[in-house]
Amino acid sequence: MESEDSLFRKNAGAFGAGGFVQRILEPFPGPSLEVVPARTGRMSLKAGSLCLHSLYDPEKEGASWAKDSMAGGDANRTKGYIVAGLGLGYHLWSLLSATDLPVTVFEPDPRRIALSWRTFAWYLHAGRLRFFCDRKDIPKVPSGFRLLVHPPSEMLDPKFYQDLRRDLEEWDQEILLNYRILVIPPVYGGSYPVARSAARALERLGHRTTFLDMAPFEGALRAIGAQTSFDLHKMQLRGIFQGFLDELVFARVLHEKPDLIVALAQAPVSPALLSRLRKENIPVAYWFVEDFRLATYWESVAPLVTDFAVIQKDPFLSRLAEKNVDHVTYLPLAADPEIFFPRTPDAKERERFGGPVTFMGAGYPNRHHFLKSLTDFGLSIFGTEWDVRDPIFRFVREKGRRLSSEETAIVFNATTVNINLHSSVYHRGVNPEGDFVNPRTFEIAACGAFQVVDRRSLLSGLFEEGELATYQDESECRSMVRHYLRDASGREAMALRSRDRVIREHTYEIRMSQWIEVLKERGVRPARPSLSGRWPVDRLIDEAEGEPELSRFLEGLQGREALTLEEIARSVSPGKGEISKAAATFLLLAEIANQGSGR
Repeated sequence: MESEDSLFRKNAGAFGAGGFVQRILEPFPGPSLEVVPARTGRMSLKAGSLCLHSLYDPEKEGASWAKDSMAGGDANRTKGYIVAGLGLGYHLWSLLSATDLPVTVFEPDPRRIALSWRTFAWYLHAGRLRFFCDRKDIPKVPSGFRLLVHPPSEMLDPKFYQDLRRDLEEWDQEILLNYRILVIPPVYGGSYPVARSAARALERLGHRTTFLDMAPFEGALRAIGAQTSFDLHKMQLRGIFQGFLDELVFARVLHEKPDLIVALAQAPVSPALLSRLRKENIPVAYWFVEDFRLATYWESVAPLVTDFAVIQKDPFLSRLAEKNVDHVTYLPLAADPEIFFPRTPDAKERERFGGPVTFMGAGYPNRHHFLKSLTDFGLSIFGTEWDVRDPIFRFVREKGRRLSSEETAIVFNATTVNINLHSSVYHRGVNPEGDFVNPRTFEIAACGAFQVVDRRSLLSGLFEEGELATYQDESECRSMVRHYLRDASGREAMALRSRDRVIREHTYEIRMSQWIEVLKERGVRPARPSLSGRWPVDRLIDEAEGEPELSRFLEGLQGREALTLEEIARSVSPGKGEISKAAATFLLLAEIANQGSGR
């Protein structure tokens, strides 16, 4: 084992250029530092009364921090890491052992860097590791690094870390921050799969994402309408049920402590609940993936949220401005390439889901009328809400059930010409004033499948000429279907171009990344560990003084991000030896909390 002096000399030789060695050896007006032995024999560090590493097993704590920090990251986007807070460096050593990416360290107290240089052989990583103790060195950090914060260090000097975050974002627009996000979908409907895809995209972007699945309440919500024929009673029952869902969502918000709530159209978040969340300073981003002319509840929702994302432009944007809603983002729909991608259906899938000409979607009035003109092409229809009394129903397959997203992707891939017709309740065919672009447009394209789609005013801003075959009426649609059923090379070339466009510009991951940047501009930031609602582990350890068993359990968690009750319970590993009373207590509390939140 190298001596402390030897480690320091070698580290100084590797990182001490430009007078940095002298800088870290100068007196510094910070809290007193004390190197103390941990129970495992390794050394820990106290700054004043605060332990910066576990007094039980600092190595295990450091490995846990590195694992948790990297688990939320996107390897394709992360070019390196910025570690804010060094202490002695157990967490940094574990990070360097787990990745080959470059790492930059910001430690505001230069004395801790000197102590760390006497503890670890950092010189072994000299090619990809740098140390700084001043925010003025931020311009030396390459673009696109992911920021990782050491919570115990932040507790000592929260202002430095607040300023560091701000300066990093001002300097580098690609700085990657992790949010704790709660996604709230509708109970059912077209925006439910959009919510699923948005949640997956946020997770892939590195954010700690929870999907609050409301689907179990679909039966109850549908049953309300069957209990009475009186509209007043139906309204009263729905109001009571909405109150229940409000309380359920609010309970889950208190349980998850999110930095941000993402709600989709028709999500069970009433104006009353949004007002409560606003008073609690919990940001809500609402994606209104509906036609504002038909779904008018936007008038009561938009003023109460942090950002209101829409899939239409004017006249909707002007209407919002008239309501003094200026926190609006144009955010078109997209595709999830993990579900919608080119595949070759097998014989059974082609027989069940394939056909020469197919339409996928709900039975809106304009579709009932329009699709009758295409039945002679071997038409197949998949989707719900088709009128069994209408002659068109004989072309509906799978008994009109709702197909899963995965089955829908098979339909697109197994079809020669996919018909895409946007819904309308006012027209007998194509809506001549149609503007927004439905998710099906992006999903068919993402599959590398061919489609003919009705013209929309916003389509030209999303796809270029030659990437989609568009029609404006039944006659033009029939001509295109007849032509492209014979023109295989034309179909394949156009489908390839449209897929390339979607993968480059129109995935949910791209949309969520764009939205997060907007929310950052609006001041939404990850919560600091010191904020209420989270449990900083070092504070819990301080409060557990005099309770040795509880202290030992909590020390095993120190160094990780401020934790929720559920995260503390997850750190317990049943089946690996006897569980302490303290650990069992947290497991019991977490179980009670989960039951109370309906999980």
